[in-house]
Amino acid sequence: MATIVGRNIRRIRKQSGYSQASLAKLARTSQSWICRIETGNENPTLGSVSRIARALRVDVADLLREPADRAA
Repeated sequence: MATIVGRNIRRIRKQSGYSQASLAKLARTSQSWICRIETGNENPTLGSVSRIARALRVDVADLLREPADRAA
């Protein structure tokens, strides 16, 4: 699940034109923590995912679901 969340955060962040540093500032966290989440090295809490979703202006579900092109 951490890998899916991280990939979704990275994809949406890039589509939105944010750097890791700018997303971290909006989510009130560190750039290194965002990097660890995006690479799947950190397993964020639901509260953390919620803060990131708010910063990206998306629903939490958008960060939790497997992309349609990868679903089996």
